[in-house]
Amino acid sequence: MDVFSAMKDRRSARAYLDKPVSRAEIEEIFHYAGMAPSAINLQPWEYIIVYGTEKDRLVRRLKRVHAERKISCGPGTASPLPEIFRNRSRRASQAMRPKVSELGLEFNQFVEEGSCSFYGAPVAIIVSIDRLFPKLRYLDVGLSVSYLLLAAQAKGLATCPIGLISSYGDEIAEVIDISEDKEIVLGIALGYADPESPVNNFKTDRESPDEIRFWYE
Repeated sequence: MDVFSAMKDRRSARAYLDKPVSRAEIEEIFHYAGMAPSAINLQPWEYIIVYGTEKDRLVRRLKRVHAERKISCGPGTASPLPEIFRNRSRRASQAMRPKVSELGLEFNQFVEEGSCSFYGAPVAIIVSIDRLFPKLRYLDVGLSVSYLLLAAQAKGLATCPIGLISSYGDEIAEVIDISEDKEIVLGIALGYADPESPVNNFKTDRESPDEIRFWYE
């Protein structure tokens, strides 16, 4: 699969087959994730791969703490979103809600509990960065994550970036023994998508390039 096809075809999967991902496949994906560019070649990204009984233990902890704190998914902004961004989010929800309803589930519950369980994927990836770096270096981490998502797509694997779990970073660090000088910024579900699940049979839209591109000549 060429890179353009991977970009075009990729979508976040929220239901996975009970099929393991081999260590060799995971290692190959991270080989490409490590090729991403970064400022002065700092390569500030770090990944913790959790699977098997350790993933089950992490999911149990995340579900328990989420039941206590009830943190919901959102943009994380201090001020209300401008209408242009609210519209984009609204369209995505409108595309997804009917698919969740087919499963007989409530939308917010599905998203929040699904996030805490990595949507049943066999592999959970925790993305972290050293706290000594400024927020600007998140950009470098994002570039590496993008390479990872596209490499997985090219290998026939599915992914879903999960931001909600970063709110429970202390609990994650305790379960999988991440040092205090690391900040957890993202989770990623990795596995083989269930093609029969309704929640995998939609794709959110994207703005026309004219909406995000500005020319100065």
